[in-house]
Amino acid sequence: MDQGISDRFGLAVLDPLDGQASSRSERRDQQVQRVLEAAKACFIRSGFKGASMQEICAEAEMSPGALYRYFPSKEAIVEAICEADRRDDASCFIGMLDNPSVVDGVVYAALHHIRHTHECNKTALFAEIRSESMRNPAIDLTCSRNISEVGKRFHQYLSAAVERGEIDPPVGFETLLPTIMAIGEGMALNDLPGRGVDMDQLEILLRAMVVGMLRPRTADVATNTD
Repeated sequence: MDQGISDRFGLAVLDPLDGQASSRSERRDQQVQRVLEAAKACFIRSGFKGASMQEICAEAEMSPGALYRYFPSKEAIVEAICEADRRDDASCFIGMLDNPSVVDGVVYAALHHIRHTHECNKTALFAEIRSESMRNPAIDLTCSRNISEVGKRFHQYLSAAVERGEIDPPVGFETLLPTIMAIGEGMALNDLPGRGVDMDQLEILLRAMVVGMLRPRTADVATNTD
């Protein structure tokens, strides 16, 4: 296309290599996802220690040279898995922050995380990762970073609610936040839906727990208590 014509009509002139670059990027993303899915299957089947890079290569039907192009180690694979999970949790935090009720927001976040872990069949995988984090400093660093990031979001959310006078927790955040995080993680890792726990009943119990831990004002307690 003539450059003058494109300028006059406001048409973009595409670099013929743009499509190729996009295609290369897409292919790389597909290959990375292929490795991650294979690694997840191997970690669940053989455990983190038992799953070798060779086993992951076989599961992904990929040569060692190709796999190492994307990930130099199992620790790097776990970091990518956790990073993807952080992105998945974004909608959870958006729903929590958009909720006008602090109690409803925390309950929503907890139920979303429990359901997501169950529906995506992540329980066994993350139980294995958490177990390995107690032995492997690199994995522990990744898990700690993830927990810290989630903790910061909850801290900001609850601190703002305290400042507005909406809640009055009976203990300080140094005790409250680790406790809330531990309860949420424990419920997710125990796969309560998979154990037959009724989600409606679980929501009632979660709400009672959150009310006790946050001590909201009357108006907040009254929200969605049917």
